[in-house]
Amino acid sequence: MSKLSTITDYWETGMVIKRSDLGSIDFSDIGTGDSIPESHPGEILRGEFLEPLGMSVNALALALRVPAPRINDVVRGKRAISADTALRLERYFGASAQFWLNLQIAYDLRVATAAAGKQIEREIEPMPKAQRPKMPKISAGHARAAALAANVSGKVTAGKARRKA
Repeated sequence: MSKLSTITDYWETGMVIKRSDLGSIDFSDIGTGDSIPESHPGEILRGEFLEPLGMSVNALALALRVPAPRINDVVRGKRAISADTALRLERYFGASAQFWLNLQIAYDLRVATAAAGKQIEREIEPMPKAQRPKMPKISAGHARAAALAANVSGKVTAGKARRKA
């Protein structure tokens, strides 16, 4: 068998690319080197939830009991998904509020890194590792709040949080 040299060769033969071969494979037939545009969480809402269901932005806004421009702006990438919107999406679709907020946070960090990451690296000198705190000290109340927030499948009310405290 001839040596595979392009990513298309591997794709067409169904072969797995070994990590050790990555440096010798020509990827030019599939990529330009340009970065992939960031996907706003609204694109995911539209493409993975609304379109497959044949649901309009207005219908979702009615179901969530929010103004239509809020959902329209999210879907168009003009507005972030707020905690309130995330809770409403969780209730309606079943995908956790944490899922929606994680999408938003990941998007925001990628955009910020692309916009200012290099400048921040130039301007800010990291604290020497020996001087960095090993683990931030947080109060017992904050630790409980973080644990409750991490439990995305459970519904937490103020009453439940007080009883556990």
